[in-house]
Amino acid sequence: MLCKPVCFWHIAAGQADFHRCRMGGWPQRHINGFQVECEVVNLNPGVLAIEITVSRNGDAAGRQRWSLPRFVTFNDPAVARRHAELVLSGIVSVDEFTGEPRYGIL
Repeated sequence: MLCKPVCFWHIAAGQADFHRCRMGGWPQRHINGFQVECEVVNLNPGVLAIEITVSRNGDAAGRQRWSLPRFVTFNDPAVARRHAELVLSGIVSVDEFTGEPRYGIL
């Protein structure tokens, strides 16, 4: 696994805190016993991507990360934020066995 600095964008209505690192408070949804969160990660300076974290409710230690394809990157934090909100709203279910998010139309 490649090591990369991870900074998150707090995607709450009207709030943006891009350089908050590894501190909770991310937008989340609860879907069929899973907590699903959307994070914008800093791959390289000026290159942002979106990752989804999924864990069973009450099991933060079992958190899994699911990335969008790495060719889906952004250089504008505002655009990444809007896209991340859309991605989070497009998750319709979570696979019960693998924890993989399942998307409707994005």
